[in-house]
Amino acid sequence: MPELKLAVIGEPCMDYIYRGSEKAAKQMGGILYSVVSLAVISGKKGEIYPVMNLGEDEFENITGFLRRFPNIRHDLINKTPHKTRVVNLFYKDKESVLNIPAKKTYDREENSTEPTLPVEYEQLKEQLNGFAGILINMVSGVDLTLDTMLEIREKFSGYLHMDLHNLVMQTFPDGARKQMPVLQWRKWVECCDTLQMNESEISVLTGDNVTEYETAEKILSLGKVKSLVITRGMQGVSLYELKQKASRYNEGEKHFELDKRDVPPAESTGFIDSTGCGDVFASGFFFQNASDELKDLSKALHFANRLAGVNATLSGVEDLYKLNG
Repeated sequence: MPELKLAVIGEPCMDYIYRGSEKAAKQMGGILYSVVSLAVISGKKGEIYPVMNLGEDEFENITGFLRRFPNIRHDLINKTPHKTRVVNLFYKDKESVLNIPAKKTYDREENSTEPTLPVEYEQLKEQLNGFAGILINMVSGVDLTLDTMLEIREKFSGYLHMDLHNLVMQTFPDGARKQMPVLQWRKWVECCDTLQMNESEISVLTGDNVTEYETAEKILSLGKVKSLVITRGMQGVSLYELKQKASRYNEGEKHFELDKRDVPPAESTGFIDSTGCGDVFASGFFFQNASDELKDLSKALHFANRLAGVNATLSGVEDLYKLNG
């Protein structure tokens, strides 16, 4: 019997990746990076439940692929007549193909069709408290509503990690997407035990014109989030925590200070693609914390950082089986 029953909430999509004049490469994307990487790294120890709505146009293709991994359960995958989202990714080092309306996001330009339906609480409520942990990856930004998030947090007592991802992304009628502040960001982050985002996302989240350090302090001072991880691509990753420290002036008095740890990127050779690195990092960080009940965040950080480095040498979801190689 597996030791850990883990849920992954988010939206699947099909990515069309454009690099210069090359023909677009079609790859499975979205939450599938998290689902498959979590299945691979957990092995026989984990039983993985994707909680997602999957368009009927790609249902057989995607579920057929997921059946290659015996520890992925299909109980909470909902087939819907709504088409699977398509995301076009234009890497900005090649600008010759940027001939459609698109807005700058992080390290690329992108646009997309409308999202598939958001996950509802009813889809997982029967199994909710059987899970040791839930990984929520806001791949589309509307993977679930705030009301659903709040209901999950109210009724789920286990570990919850969220990759903020595209919660800050607004999609416009022409398909273009742009990062925007989240008006109810406090309610979202207070649902999490651990929280993850990249440098771009944290700079936009609150809408305040302040430093990353100040935003991290604001998030952690709410008293709900135990740690905040900032991923930085080729510059590595940072972990923020509030640490209790003794007062320098009054003996016996305690106070909290913001502690920041920086970790360089894991060494890897044969770089191919950075797509999915944040998703794979989330899987590693989440799995390690779920395994040891958040007793060693530093260990989880290094484990996840190494996996993200390996992912950069792979090509798409289809290659993730090599993560443990």
